[in-house]
Amino acid sequence: MKLTKARAACVTLCAFGLGFVTANSASAASFSYGAYEGGGWGYWQEDPGPDPMGYGDAPGDSIGACDMKADGWGIEVRLDIGRDGDIDRKVSTRGQDSPYCSDWKSGDIKEGTPVRVWVVKVRGTTDYHPVYKDGNA
Repeated sequence: MKLTKARAACVTLCAFGLGFVTANSASAASFSYGAYEGGGWGYWQEDPGPDPMGYGDAPGDSIGACDMKADGWGIEVRLDIGRDGDIDRKVSTRGQDSPYCSDWKSGDIKEGTPVRVWVVKVRGTTDYHPVYKDGNA
């Protein structure tokens, strides 16, 4: 799914807006979280609803990734269900020209289950400075 420049600008503005709205909420249901030193975002969508990546509707219990900077790095989002240290789900923009947003990757998770959403810059087999944000299903 290649984004046009106008759509990419919309995604960027939506991500900043979503980040601003959720930054002040300790128990944010759905959120975006930026990669270390910028370049893209990871998304957690707790319940079905409007798609912050701009594709219409997003499924619940899902993750997505957007790479907005042509810097040679992709964005990978990893989901740790239960915060037990095991990665249960991941999506990536690896190998795509930016700007690019992944499809959503979803699957039912029991309500209230703690999750950790990792946002990682990736290039080849290299991971760069993973950052995370905690939420709940």
